Amino acid sequence: MKPVPARRGAWTRIRRRKLSRRSLLSASARAGVGAGGLALVGCSDDEPAEQELQQQEISQQDEPPEPPDTQQQDSQQQSQETAQQAAQAEPPSSPLQGGIIRAWLPTERHDRWDPHRSRFRYTQSAHSLMYNRLIRPASTSDGVLEADLCGLPETPDEVTYVFTVEPGAVFWDHEPANGRAFTAEDIRWNIERQQDAVDADGLPDPHFFRRDAYDRTVSAETTTEQSITLTTAAPDAAYLGAIHASPFAWMTSPEGAEQFGNAWRDDPSDVFLNSGTGPYTPLLYNGFELTLARSGNWWRGDSAWAEGITFTSGDAGNIVSLYDSAAFDRADFPLNNQTVEALREQNPDHPTFELPLAAPVELFTPLSADPESPLADPRVLRAVGIAIDRPSLIDRLYGGHGRASGPLPWYLRGWSLSDQTLASYPGYRTDREADLAEITQLISAAGATAASASLPLVVADLFEGFFAGAGEAVRSMIADATGLEVELENRPFAEAIDQLRAGERFCFLGWGAVPQGADPTDDWRQSLHSSGDGHWSNDASANLDALIDGMSTTFDLAGRQQIGQQVQELLLSGDAHQWRVPLLNGIQLGIHQPWLHPDPRLFDYAWSTDHLSTSWLDTSLDTYPTGRELPPPEDESEEGG
Repeated sequence: MKPVPARRGAWTRIRRRKLSRRSLLSASARAGVGAGGLALVGCSDDEPAEQELQQQEISQQDEPPEPPDTQQQDSQQQSQETAQQAAQAEPPSSPLQGGIIRAWLPTERHDRWDPHRSRFRYTQSAHSLMYNRLIRPASTSDGVLEADLCGLPETPDEVTYVFTVEPGAVFWDHEPANGRAFTAEDIRWNIERQQDAVDADGLPDPHFFRRDAYDRTVSAETTTEQSITLTTAAPDAAYLGAIHASPFAWMTSPEGAEQFGNAWRDDPSDVFLNSGTGPYTPLLYNGFELTLARSGNWWRGDSAWAEGITFTSGDAGNIVSLYDSAAFDRADFPLNNQTVEALREQNPDHPTFELPLAAPVELFTPLSADPESPLADPRVLRAVGIAIDRPSLIDRLYGGHGRASGPLPWYLRGWSLSDQTLASYPGYRTDREADLAEITQLISAAGATAASASLPLVVADLFEGFFAGAGEAVRSMIADATGLEVELENRPFAEAIDQLRAGERFCFLGWGAVPQGADPTDDWRQSLHSSGDGHWSNDASANLDALIDGMSTTFDLAGRQQIGQQVQELLLSGDAHQWRVPLLNGIQLGIHQPWLHPDPRLFDYAWSTDHLSTSWLDTSLDTYPTGRELPPPEDESEEGG
C-alpha cells in the first residue's frame, strides 16, 4: 500500500509555511505598502522582502503620532497617489518575483506521472516545470544546447561524454528525497532504469517508451560523486540532443521509484507521485485543474519568478470569458484565430503573439513495388507533390494564417531552408504556370503508368472532421493539375498508418508528427534513410543515405545543419524521392494580459512550457487580479477544522 498520508502530511507542513509568507506579501501589495516592498520581491531570495515589510511595520508603530492636519494629510495622500501612478506608468526594468500565472491546458488528457513512462504532450508540459534534464535546448526552435542539471559535457573523443553535475542541484525539500543533492549516481540510475524497463515487481514493462534510445548508452561509469562518464558504441552526433536533451529526458529520484511503486504507472490522479529537481512542485490536481507552487529550495535562483502556475482545463468555449474576467493570462490554442482576432479588437492595448502549429500538414506518397500501380512511378508522385496549391490550402485550412513548409518546417531556425531558397523550387515558387508545365512533363514522361489506374488518396478521418471538405479540395488540386483520376477515401488515422507500415500503398493526407527536436538527424535516419525502420517507401538513394550517414558523424552543429540543407535540396530537386511531403504549418494567433511578461522562447514551436518559469508577472499593475492565491493543500482545511 502506498504511504500517501505521511507524504502528504509532510508536504502540507511545508506548504503552510510558504502560504503564510505569501499571504503577508499579498496583503501588503493590496494595502499599497508600496513600490519598495514589491521591488524586493524581484530578488532571487524573497526573505529580504519579508524582512523589509516587517521593518516598515515596526518603524510605523514606533513613530510618535502627528497632530491632525487635514491639509497635510491631503497633500500626503496626493503625493502617494502621484508616486503610485508614476510607478505604474514605468514598467519594471527587471523581472519581479510573485503572482500566480494562469493558463489553459487540457490536464485531464495527461497519461502517467512517472517521468520515464509518460509520453503525452500535456504531461510533458507539466513535467517540464517539475523536472530537469541533464542538458536542454536553449530554444527548441534552433536546438542549441545549454546546461541544466549538468553543464555541457566534455568530449575527449567521439564516443565519450563526461557530465559534471551543476553546483547546488538538489531534489525537492520533502519526501521522498528530502532535499538531498542530485549526484552522478542518480544519473546512472536513471539511465539504467530506462534500459531495464521493468516495473516495481521486476516484470518487463512496455511503458518505458524510450528504452531503445537509452540503449545507445553502452556504459555509464561514475568517476566522482558529481561526475559520470557515458559512452556510445560508435560516433553518434545526434546522441546528446536526441537522448539527454529530448523533451522527455527527465531525471528523477530512486527514492521516488521505490516509494511510489507501480502506482507511479497506474494512478494518474495522484499528482504527488512526482519526485523532481525542478522549479515547481505539485500542489493540487483534481482532474481539470493542476496547480504548481514554486519550490522552496529551487537551486537556480535566476528563474521561476511566479509564486505558482495553474493550468485549467474544461470547456474551451469558456476561455474568452475567463480571459475577459482576468482569470487567464493568455488566450491562444484551442481558440480559433477568428476568436483571437475578436479578442484583439476588444483589447487593443494587450500584447499579441503568434505560435507556429507544430504538427505539419503532410502528404505521404510512398513508392509502390507493384509495377501496375501509378504509385510505382516516382515521376507521378513528384507531380502529385507539386500539384498541391499550398497558398490556397493555407487559406482554406487556416484562413491564411500559415506558411508553406519544406522538408523541414520554416520555424526550425538554422535547419530549414531560407524562404528565398525554398521559393526557387516547384511547389513553392510563385509561378504557378511553371509548376503546371513541369507537372505536364512529368506525367507525359510517365506515360502508360500514369494512366493505368486511379490514384488512391486516403484522408485521415480526424483531419477531415476538423477541416470538412479538405480531402475533396486536395483531390481536386491533384486531379486538375495532373489529369489523373483520383479516388478519395477517409480512414481512421491509426488504421491508415498501420496499413502503410504493413506495406499497403496509397497517398495519405493528414497531420504529421511534431518534431522531437530541431535536429532532424534521428528522424531522417528512421524515415528517409533506405535502411530506416520507418522508411515505408520502395525507393533508395545512395546520395541521400550518404548525406544522412554524414550527419550522424558530424559533431559540429553548423556542419550538420549545412548537410541537412543539402538533404532538403536533394529532395526538392527530385534527385531523391520525397515520400513524406510536408505541405504547410498553420500559425496560431494569441494575446496575453499586460501584466504577463513572457519569455520569448515560450512561443517556440513546441515543448517550451518550461519557459513559463522564466516568464514573470508585474503584480504592481492595478489590473493584476490581487485576489489570486495558491489553493491550500488538499488536507490543510481538514487539519485546520
